Amino acid sequence: MTDTNKEDLPFIWEAFCNALGTEHREAKEIRGASGLVHPVEAIGVDDKGKRIVLVSSEYNPRITALMRGDVQATLPGMSVLVARPLAIDLAYAAKKMFFTEAGTIDIAKLLQLASILQLDEKERDGPLNELFGPPAEQLMRSIALSSLPARTHILNLVEQFGLLDWSGILEAKKDNFLQSTTDLLTQFSDMDNLAGDREQGICPVPTYELTDADWDLFSENKHQDEIQARLKELEIFQYFFPPADNIALGLIDRGHQADKAVLDGIELAQTQGHQITENRFVPEAQEFVEIVEALKSRGYAVEGELTTELTEAGHALRKTVNIRPSEGLIAKISKVMSVKVDLNLKDILGQK
Repeated sequence: MTDTNKEDLPFIWEAFCNALGTEHREAKEIRGASGLVHPVEAIGVDDKGKRIVLVSSEYNPRITALMRGDVQATLPGMSVLVARPLAIDLAYAAKKMFFTEAGTIDIAKLLQLASILQLDEKERDGPLNELFGPPAEQLMRSIALSSLPARTHILNLVEQFGLLDWSGILEAKKDNFLQSTTDLLTQFSDMDNLAGDREQGICPVPTYELTDADWDLFSENKHQDEIQARLKELEIFQYFFPPADNIALGLIDRGHQADKAVLDGIELAQTQGHQITENRFVPEAQEFVEIVEALKSRGYAVEGELTTELTEAGHALRKTVNIRPSEGLIAKISKVMSVKVDLNLKDILGQK
């Protein structure tokens, strides 16, 4: 977690920007309308599409969202989209090191850990490395390769530890190692460290999910199709290039259930620089106005008395994406639409 020898680290953000249809510009900061200078890992510019992609170096989603607004105010003719890399995720680390593939805590591993901790301090290193070496090395490698400032990693960790229920941890009985550790790991595993980014309407980039092959692919920056495919697998590409039916499902799920609201949401995404791509679930719908009806015909949505609602199949589709980076788009559009509704209501009430 140091900033030394960064020139030796693979640089992935040029490939990231190129895969999103922008031209990478070498810069480590950008000034906003407030006069504040914001740290970034990279800037991608799409002059034709009038888009700018900022890869933030900030540690906090709210600060990153404020940065987007600050920079957007200086560029009225462009749409500013923001991604925020996250290299450390305690929930992901806990699952990799202490959970089985089925999603349950590996009790056998915990018992091994308890046994190792009974050894003299000098005798622990070998057994601990054998038990946790490979996943720990992968996580530390991901942190180093991210090239994010050490300050960002440290403050990220502080915020994640702050989400824990420390009263329960401090009250844990020292003589019941298995139960106390299980409770702590359960708390870690329940964390959703991408949620803050998504709800602030920005795109989190979980670099800890990148494999060694991914780092090589991005740093070589030779196979754009493969890079885009990998970004799609991580549900990052869809934030910048969302399928229209994905937006429709997301907006219905978040309570914007009138057909007109869904159509307005898709058009709003376009005006904010998100380039709409082919439908994912209802490819037969060629026009935006056809999407809701197509979702109904496929059984993903159903018409209620006055609104459209998701079916069980629709909710099942949403569960696969609503915890991923692309959901930041849905949250952003939903908030903008909600603000407009509130303002309209205030105008109506003010006239009475």
